[in-house]
Amino acid sequence: MNKTDLSISMNKANIVSIIIALPILFLLSWLYSLRWGFDELMFGFDIFFGNFFLFFIVFILGIIVHELIHGFSWMIAGKKPFSAMKFGFQVSTFTPYAHCKEPMKVNAYRIGAFMPALLMGILPSIVAILIGNGWLIIFGIVFTVSASGDFIILWLIRNVSKDKFVEDHPTQAGCYVLDENVTS
Repeated sequence: MNKTDLSISMNKANIVSIIIALPILFLLSWLYSLRWGFDELMFGFDIFFGNFFLFFIVFILGIIVHELIHGFSWMIAGKKPFSAMKFGFQVSTFTPYAHCKEPMKVNAYRIGAFMPALLMGILPSIVAILIGNGWLIIFGIVFTVSASGDFIILWLIRNVSKDKFVEDHPTQAGCYVLDENVTS
């Protein structure tokens, strides 16, 4: 079976993520500040980052939840068993990961790639902008920015036809597009 590699190295993904993160950071900060003022944004920043221990716990738990959302989303959208998921941490690039060991339809893969950004970043940011919660906007910004690597993957597979199957790349950011359909 032929495979087309649509992935980039984790090191390159980490660098590109910084470039993607900056516009997200500025846009969400600007939207919140437009409605609630820059001082309220800074107040939220101070609360979120003010207690290093609390920030560290929220961030570590957030990363774990982010990866679990990938796995459970792939399980649901791709109809995969928990045994098909692998979770870990790539020490060389300081990158946590969720990996599905079985091929799935590309739209199921897209859903799994996007869900952490939606649930932990975009939705909390929208709620924060609506209700004026400074801590929540910083949480939303941090976890939208944390999904930058997922946005890269979505960009890499943007032209893949919905009838195609993909196989999550085991060591890089992205996937293989399978030339032949497989049973899901």
